[in-house]
Amino acid sequence: MAGFTEAKKTRKLIVLFTAITFLLITISIGSLLYLNHSINRFSDTLYKDIYRNTNLILRADRDLYQSSLLLQNALNPSLTGLQRSHFRQEFGDSLAETEKSINTIVRNLANVESYQNLDSSRKLLSEIRQELANFAGPFGQWREAAGLVLSAGSLNGGGNQGSSPAVYSEQLNDAHRSLDQAEQLMGIYAERVTADFQTQKSTIFALYSLLLFMLVLVIIYLVQRIVWLQSEMREDKVLYQLIGETMSDFILLTDVNGQILYASPSHSSALGYIPKKGEPLSNYIRESEIAWVKLKSIVQATPRMAELRMKSADGHWIWLETKVSPVKGNLSFPAQFMLVSREITQRKQYEERLHKLAFYDHLTSIPNRAHFKMYMENLLTNPDDRRQKFALALLDCDRFKQLNDTLGHLAGDEFLQLLSRELQQSVKGSGQAFRIGGDEFAVILHLGFTHEALHDILGRLLQLFNKQWSANNGSSFCTSASIGVALHPQHGSTINELLRAADLAMYRSKSHGGNEFNLYDKEIDEDYPEQESSRN
Repeated sequence: MAGFTEAKKTRKLIVLFTAITFLLITISIGSLLYLNHSINRFSDTLYKDIYRNTNLILRADRDLYQSSLLLQNALNPSLTGLQRSHFRQEFGDSLAETEKSINTIVRNLANVESYQNLDSSRKLLSEIRQELANFAGPFGQWREAAGLVLSAGSLNGGGNQGSSPAVYSEQLNDAHRSLDQAEQLMGIYAERVTADFQTQKSTIFALYSLLLFMLVLVIIYLVQRIVWLQSEMREDKVLYQLIGETMSDFILLTDVNGQILYASPSHSSALGYIPKKGEPLSNYIRESEIAWVKLKSIVQATPRMAELRMKSADGHWIWLETKVSPVKGNLSFPAQFMLVSREITQRKQYEERLHKLAFYDHLTSIPNRAHFKMYMENLLTNPDDRRQKFALALLDCDRFKQLNDTLGHLAGDEFLQLLSRELQQSVKGSGQAFRIGGDEFAVILHLGFTHEALHDILGRLLQLFNKQWSANNGSSFCTSASIGVALHPQHGSTINELLRAADLAMYRSKSHGGNEFNLYDKEIDEDYPEQESSRN
């Protein structure tokens, strides 16, 4: 059964791991798609940035070329002052646009630095920035020289056009070369970054594909493992069923509420039937309202032994010695109970006979002296808050020896049997009767009533003795009783003290001729100082 339970646990773990694996695959595929989407968006964004910067370089180069044309137009001696002023204004605007485009490129490249991590790309960006920095020098020199030419031209009414080639030839060419080089490097940078992104994307896809392949292999292995475990569990189930059907012990499996989940066929040999699956166990146990609660309470975390009775098909109660074991479920709480039992009816009957021989009189079948002593000890050892008041009455038959001598011992035994039954019936509900000697009886009366009621009971006991008895095939005779009574705790707190007090009170009744009862008092000690109790 332990292997079966372990197999079930292993199966649950594998199913759980498989579910987690499928979840991881789903998450991985989703992550891969999201990563692919992010890379594409990142690549598109980077491409757009590069494209925008390239356009800015081209615009700066165009504006620079435009400014050189405007400079030539502004130096034309045939222009009026208003026309020359207009060209000079456009020349300044064109230079400003060129400088604005270059500054925008520089700022954009500073932002590009934050999301590129490749060494080759970083080197290309550094070269682009260097070319832009190289552009600033010739551009500044040319702009300064152009400004001087324009100022001189304004002073002499048009100036000398022969000096203009010297102004924009070398410095302007250097500025154009820097912009052309920056444009070429920007294109190379775009190709390099795009290629690097594609390489990284391919690498990531390859790693995810490998991981997915490995997860698929794990799932295939787990499925094979589950199939193997299911086959093994079926074999174990058949084996355990075979054991349950052939063993002589009785096996019951119930849930936490006592509903029967399984009952072995071996019950049929002792009970004449097999408890039905789905019915409560309490339907089969004697005192069903407390039996199942008791069974659950005695089982905590370890198996426990219990004795219970189950009803057989013919109506008899069969004693079973049962080992109750919890079958653990989730969170370490008992999910089921297993009851493994064997019949002990003969042993219980033997124990009952031994108990009856030890504590019941063999002639009259009422409790004997040993039972009386145990009963008294239980009353006297109760805690103070539970200790009850009671009366001990000793009864002795008057003229019992004469009955034995005249009618024989068989008649005496028959009389004792008749007397014991009626004595038990008389005190039923208010006390307990015991035979403690040959013709001596003890009656313990629980004082849940007044002293007047006690006197009424004692009077009825006297009347029980003082009547016509018939024994020995119709022989009749009369007898009476001498009764002595001691009260607890007034007349003693131990068995010996109470027996001595009741015995002295009974002795007074005998000394008065019998057929009376007396309650112990201190005067009895003074009247009969020589009388010693032999009760132990």
